[in-house]
Amino acid sequence: MSITIKNELAQFLIRLADSEIILGQRLAEMCSKGPFLEEDIALSNLALDLFGRGEELLKIIADLEDNAYTPDDYTFRRNEREYFSYKIVEQPNNDFAWVIARQYFHDVYVREIFRQLLNHSDQQIAGLSEKVLKEIDYSYLHARDWMVRLGIGTEESNSRLQKAVDSLWKYSEELFAFDQIDTNVLDDSDQIKTVWDNEIDQVFSEANLEKPEEFKRHILDFRQGFHSEYLGMILADMQYLPRAYPDAQW
Repeated sequence: MSITIKNELAQFLIRLADSEIILGQRLAEMCSKGPFLEEDIALSNLALDLFGRGEELLKIIADLEDNAYTPDDYTFRRNEREYFSYKIVEQPNNDFAWVIARQYFHDVYVREIFRQLLNHSDQQIAGLSEKVLKEIDYSYLHARDWMVRLGIGTEESNSRLQKAVDSLWKYSEELFAFDQIDTNVLDDSDQIKTVWDNEIDQVFSEANLEKPEEFKRHILDFRQGFHSEYLGMILADMQYLPRAYPDAQW
């Protein structure tokens, strides 16, 4: 099955939906692997929020596409090049510092996107944005707190977090390579980068972290369906059951 999305607003939303679902899958992998019980439960709850957010976005996308496909089809029956998730959310759970840095970068970015979508003329999108911003605010505060705790905790925790930041940073470049679809939907795409820079500078200062050097890396964009080497493996795991048993439902 080859699935294409024609509606421009749906093309914008699928980028959000895919990124939430893939990050949810990554956090689900952390179940029973958190550093202590309360944090293990917190990560699992964040994963559930991400899956729920992705599903609600897919329902809106299905409506915009005249219900040619179901949310299950979009999730389980698209191949790697038909996905449009941010590369940063595809990165593995190398250690707890990686999990936190990845979550923090994601939350700072999508928080401002959903803030702008609060004003969207489509009431489904505006209503969903109001709901999920409460979840994102919790996730953001959780990740931000851990960024500072790990950054100023011990020499080892700071070193691990700095390594995670340095490794993940290159994937932030593509987030701000906004195209016409982005600028047509968002109120002010430039504001997203401004919010990002201000937030990162403040938290890195509090956490005693060095901001990686900015330079052009020419990474192929997720907006064209290009991904890291990890997405194919994530999809192979995530899509196995519905592809093996097509009548199974999410």
